[in-house]
Amino acid sequence: MSATNLLPVDWLYELAVFPLPRVVFFPGTPLPLHIFEPRYRALMRDCLKSGRRAMAVTLLKPGYESQYEGSPEMNLVCCVGRIEQHEELPDGRFNLVLRGLARVRLHELPAGELLYRRAHAELLDGKLNSERVARDALTTLVSTASLVGTVVRRSHPDFSLGVLPDDPPHQVADTLADRLLADPEARQDILETLDVPERIRKLTGYIAGLLGQLDSQHAPRGMVQ
Repeated sequence: MSATNLLPVDWLYELAVFPLPRVVFFPGTPLPLHIFEPRYRALMRDCLKSGRRAMAVTLLKPGYESQYEGSPEMNLVCCVGRIEQHEELPDGRFNLVLRGLARVRLHELPAGELLYRRAHAELLDGKLNSERVARDALTTLVSTASLVGTVVRRSHPDFSLGVLPDDPPHQVADTLADRLLADPEARQDILETLDVPERIRKLTGYIAGLLGQLDSQHAPRGMVQ
């Protein structure tokens, strides 16, 4: 089922926004969240009550700390996710899992009397030129990621890259970015790269850099200058 089947267009006209520090969300991936702030508890209750079981999760820009309780600057390209699971705790907090559906560009709306932020969300094409991805480029990406996975499994035996043989190139890239990139700026860069061949090129570079760091950390003493 496509993202548009799971994301009714009318939901995009007035979408709840959950800005977070250091969190970049990708289509096709799960995002577990624990909601405890009063404004985001209100967001969850409104989403569930209205039947609009979706929200945009976006990365706050550097310097947000001094304005966190207000409306700090946020990245406008982000991912919208559907509420896949939720649990309201006795004290009003929520545990939930979002499933990433699509890249969007936010056009913020006046908050009015609401405690949380809202936006009109413009759907972006996250599959742009996916059919032009060269087989060699995709193979190089997956091979490089597999080498990182081998290193990670030395400490975390259950670690998996999470990609399947029949996954399309755009989803392979998004899944690997979610699984392997920790740096929020790198993640945001991949999220904002709509052209899939370019996304794969960038991601391969990021993962190759990560592999180099891991190799250095595991090299015998005296081999690393």
